[in-house]
Amino acid sequence: MSTTLTLGKHKSKIIEEVYSSDPGYCRWLLNQKTIIGDDSDIAKFLKDKFENDDGSFLLTWGKYKNRTIKQIQAADPNYLEWLSKNEFVKTKCPKLKAEVEHFWHKLIEYFFYKKKK
Repeated sequence: MSTTLTLGKHKSKIIEEVYSSDPGYCRWLLNQKTIIGDDSDIAKFLKDKFENDDGSFLLTWGKYKNRTIKQIQAADPNYLEWLSKNEFVKTKCPKLKAEVEHFWHKLIEYFFYKKKK
């Protein structure tokens, strides 16, 4: 099983290491079928990781361009709240809106479950 990247900014690193340090890049890489193919070990690893949302949706514009939802939450949770209420996001960015809402729901569930224990 070969999970070492052979090109790009993470050349010579194993995909597990890249996933831990740069999940946004991994989400982008998953969509690059010509680079990784459909049946490679790297593609299988990434498909498994992104089967369920993990907060790695990559913001492609704005204050936190090229950062994931998870990274933004760690740096500035108020920005995620602002995104969730922003009219532009609500009307023009349905995927981003859905990802932010999904991430908030996961956080709430986590803290609710943790509090019950």
